[in-house]
Amino acid sequence: MMKITFLAINYAPSVGGAQQLVQRIAEGLVQRHGHQVTVVTTDALYAPAGKNPGKIPIDREVIAGVEVLRLPVSHRTHDFLRVLRRIGARFGRPIVPSVTAYGPWGAKLALGARRAAQGSDVVIGVSAPFTTVPAAAKFTPRKRAAFVALPILHLGEWVPKGSLLKAIRRADLCVALTTAEQTWLVDHGVESSRSAVIPPGCSSAESLIDPPTARAQLGLVEGPTVLFIGRLAAHKGIDTLLAACPQLLAAHPDLRVVLAGSRTGWSGLEAALGSLPEEAAERVQVLEDFAEADRDVILAAAEIVVVPSREEAFGLVILEAWAAKRPVVASDIAAIASVISDGVDGLLVPVGEPAALGAAVSSLLENPATAQRLGLAGHERIPTEFSWEAVVDRWNEELVAVAPTEGRSERSLKGVT
Repeated sequence: MMKITFLAINYAPSVGGAQQLVQRIAEGLVQRHGHQVTVVTTDALYAPAGKNPGKIPIDREVIAGVEVLRLPVSHRTHDFLRVLRRIGARFGRPIVPSVTAYGPWGAKLALGARRAAQGSDVVIGVSAPFTTVPAAAKFTPRKRAAFVALPILHLGEWVPKGSLLKAIRRADLCVALTTAEQTWLVDHGVESSRSAVIPPGCSSAESLIDPPTARAQLGLVEGPTVLFIGRLAAHKGIDTLLAACPQLLAAHPDLRVVLAGSRTGWSGLEAALGSLPEEAAERVQVLEDFAEADRDVILAAAEIVVVPSREEAFGLVILEAWAAKRPVVASDIAAIASVISDGVDGLLVPVGEPAALGAAVSSLLENPATAQRLGLAGHERIPTEFSWEAVVDRWNEELVAVAPTEGRSERSLKGVT
């Protein structure tokens, strides 16, 4: 048995791809391999750096065998760091980059992370650019525990630099979600021998609900449906999908476009919807902050799932679409192209080009046999490449290999508060 601590900026019941990934790994390490796992996280329900992060009222609990320690963030500190970042941007260089890159943080959060790390065999820092990765590097007791970085890089305009990149390079093991992320990390100084690619997982259970029945359950208007499902954020490329709507509706007048996901601070959604012709806007339906129990039904309601992101670490929704045997049309960016084989199990289109996106979606609407073939090809990959059991077992192998053996399973977490 090992004692494993995750430092993560959010955790269940907070919803998101990173949250789901960490939760499934943490619970799997407990249930399949008998490890003792603690997650140190913030008490924020949404993005803790946002204006309305929400608050999870329970500061300590056990979820599916995983101890969860939630600590408050300092929003005063974050506001101050935001001012420093703006000043740095004005003069073309960061001010104290090791401080300004990673907010929000706080004394209680730092203390909790330090105490948890001291009693661990492995400390895993999750999600750059947040404080969690450099904190894990700083607080891991060298020689007595291993520091593992799980950066979940969204390779795009922002990439880790300076102190954050140095922290990632210090890791005893750096786990990438895709070969594209691993290549970037190795090219920027992470030793290849200390890196591994472990993708997220997904259940391959197929929904037994047909699209019309699913649409009726959700109260959606009947008709062929194109679905975006994910955070309603700028980098997700929702504006590209909406810009393609007039073209799509001209060719498919009965088409419906559904945007399902959690709200963020992005104000561009209303602007993009408002710019559509009235007849196109009427064909778009937004499902905000849906219950997670409805996710499978929402996927079943669609004929095609669209992933028009400008940047992604992986694109977990691709696996979810494949689980439902739905074809995927996605942006041709590095992370997604590491997952989808164009024309084999999905279609890739140039990022940010509504005409190309619309043409690809139209081609599948007009050729249902091709759409079915692509969805089935993706579905067949899940049991062999992306089952959660295989993902957790691979994590266990890597952590056992990297953790110091001296004193393992003899330490206690009495100092964790």
